[in-house]
Amino acid sequence: MRSDESEQPPGVTDLVAKLVDGLGQLIAQHVTLARIELGEEARTVSRSLGTLALFTPLLVVGYAMLCFGVAFALVPLLSLSGAVLLVGAVNVVAGGLGLWRVIKVLKRPHLEDSAAAARESTELLATPVRVRAEVSGVH
Repeated sequence: MRSDESEQPPGVTDLVAKLVDGLGQLIAQHVTLARIELGEEARTVSRSLGTLALFTPLLVVGYAMLCFGVAFALVPLLSLSGAVLLVGAVNVVAGGLGLWRVIKVLKRPHLEDSAAAARESTELLATPVRVRAEVSGVH
């Protein structure tokens, strides 16, 4: 008699339990993936910031010297104050464009793939429920 009980197909309760367990595992995997991606993103950003902090002073000093050199080279064409103003205006415009570009990149979402996968899983899990509800006449 025990062999007959073990050969019976699983009941609805067993199937629902397996479904809930699978759903829990899927959500746990999505959270784990998001954590991994967030950690990688943080490491990448920190490395970039460290490199930026290392080379920025050299760049600032060299750039200032270059700007003064260009301004002094323009003195025969303009007055000293006019040359300095022209070089300063060009720098303000270029800096504004660069800053706008950086802000645009920073506003971009960074976990697009994980969010898309989570949305897709949610939609796939929700679809059978809607179909079963429509078939049974429940809305």
